[in-house]
Amino acid sequence: MANQKNNVLTPEFLMDLFMTCMENDYILGVVSEHLKKEYLPDRDFQALHNYLCEYFQSYKKSPSYSVLKQMMVSNRGASILLEDIYDTASPIESEVLLEQLEEYIKQVRFQKMYQEVGKLFVQQDHKGSSDKMHEYVDWVNSFSLRSSEFIDVLGTFGQRFKANRQRHNSENKLSPITRFYIDDLDVMNEGRELRTQLSCFLAPTGVGKSHAARWIGKCACQIDGLNVLHFQLEGSEDEVANAYSASLVACNTFRYETGTLRDADIAKMEEMIQSVSGALFVKSYPKFNTKVSTIDVKNGIGEFRKRYGINPDVVIIDSIDLLTDSSGKKWSENGTRHQRIAVANDLKDLAADEKVWMVGTYQATIENRDWLNDEKNVLTEYNCAEAKGLARPMTHLITLNQSDRERKERVMRLYVAKSRFFEKGEPFKIATDYNSEQFYDPVRTLNLNKVN
Repeated sequence: MANQKNNVLTPEFLMDLFMTCMENDYILGVVSEHLKKEYLPDRDFQALHNYLCEYFQSYKKSPSYSVLKQMMVSNRGASILLEDIYDTASPIESEVLLEQLEEYIKQVRFQKMYQEVGKLFVQQDHKGSSDKMHEYVDWVNSFSLRSSEFIDVLGTFGQRFKANRQRHNSENKLSPITRFYIDDLDVMNEGRELRTQLSCFLAPTGVGKSHAARWIGKCACQIDGLNVLHFQLEGSEDEVANAYSASLVACNTFRYETGTLRDADIAKMEEMIQSVSGALFVKSYPKFNTKVSTIDVKNGIGEFRKRYGINPDVVIIDSIDLLTDSSGKKWSENGTRHQRIAVANDLKDLAADEKVWMVGTYQATIENRDWLNDEKNVLTEYNCAEAKGLARPMTHLITLNQSDRERKERVMRLYVAKSRFFEKGEPFKIATDYNSEQFYDPVRTLNLNKVN
């Protein structure tokens, strides 16, 4: 009995393991075949394991949380455990999980072999004890839950099929993301996939980088039905939510905030909002001097996924220069440049890991206002505060350029300072309509270009 208590996986690992089982058919198949009841710490874990395995044996796939919850409705202890797993656990990457599980199973089998050999040795059955040790050595040399450099095509036929199906289904669930929702940029991009990429809008104060970020968030949700998660690192929660709300229905933000729109107009707007198939959520960090790191962004994405049961497609950071990196290092003033680059590297990795399009904003450094008023000039990566190497991890760096004259005319010049997949090209003009919370006015832009 004492040995059995030692042969248990930790509750924390098991919670992550069972969370993974609910999302990955292949992992559940491995657990169903190799994870024994006696490896589990208590009756609740054993019951949950039993429900998972029964479902897999019947349907050859993972149960959803709601289905599993219904199956366990009569088992209060296991139901509470399932709720804890759903609220706190995180899926583990397959290879890491299988490696840990494999080592544990080998350890348990070794302990069992050691006990049996000891008994046979006491009974002076030397041949029997020797056979047991050889049997274990043969088993441990052949046992593996992970893929090896030598693939047994026949022996792994079923396993590989399930893994292929899981990967294919997972990839096919992801909607394509191909648009900036600004015509000239979309022409330049030529339909290339933006998922897993990091794009950044660089602009001086007051030009509209936050408007640009919200424009992408609004259009991705409203036009393409994508799930958008917006992290706001400055300004109040209500300010961002109200700006998005006004943008969705192209109304004046002040009138939305003050409730001075006509009831008849609001009724039409609500009907319009109900037809939107995407999701749009804002996570705000408005507290003064709050240090928000890229780990907070990662955890926020995980919390969003658990709470709403959906994956974000587009993640917006407003603004990148207010983030700290994941290292936990206390950077000196001289290290600010390296910190900013580390933040960009973290966000690029996070975009790839989470399979999202990461869109950020960044404050430009301008010492001479007259330089901006010369419309031959455009911002480049050399206008990134403290971090001229910041653009390296980015897929796109797009600058917003506006003179005093252009501000009065509600136009600006966009310039692709960096693109990994297409030519930079020349700066191009767009028209804005901030009065209706629209960063890009396609009709006025078209007429503007016709005149030019």
